[in-house]
Amino acid sequence: MYRFFNELFLELFFLIVFVTLAIGSVGAQSSVLTLEQLGKLTPEKIEGYRTKESNKGRILKIGTLSYSMIERTFVQGKKQVNIMLFDYNNASVMYRQATQKWKTAEGKETDAMLENAYELENQPGWIQYDKSHNKSQIALGIQNRFFLVLMGEGISLSDLDNIARIFDLARFPAQEVAMTDAKHR
Repeated sequence: MYRFFNELFLELFFLIVFVTLAIGSVGAQSSVLTLEQLGKLTPEKIEGYRTKESNKGRILKIGTLSYSMIERTFVQGKKQVNIMLFDYNNASVMYRQATQKWKTAEGKETDAMLENAYELENQPGWIQYDKSHNKSQIALGIQNRFFLVLMGEGISLSDLDNIARIFDLARFPAQEVAMTDAKHR
């Protein structure tokens, strides 16, 4: 009977320690940017384009992971640019999953399609261009935290690249979690 209570005590002790650490780590988590803060990192207008609709955004929580995202759409006749910006500060695993292929994937080009690695101000990315439908996409990882996606319809890849250069990447805050810490890997 003594052994039973001793094991029960140890289990209860470890449960209390675990819950205490879990609560402490949740309270210590770095936060993601608010929708207003994300909006300030994206252009409010693009020369020659009009805003199609009001900004869309949300903050999502999945278990212990949380991230925020904002979306803006601009149009000019039949041309359209869609901008999505994600802050994965509290979801580094999602950032890594979104960007990991860029390190090992090989670019390819055919008569109809172009895919290749991309870099803007020392930030890694990936481009795709559907030549036959004139659809382009640039995905960019910023500060090991933000994931920026630019999608263009009726827009050449070089025009979309010029739009990507509007972003002031130096204004994006750095990642606040230590990637060397096992809980963030």
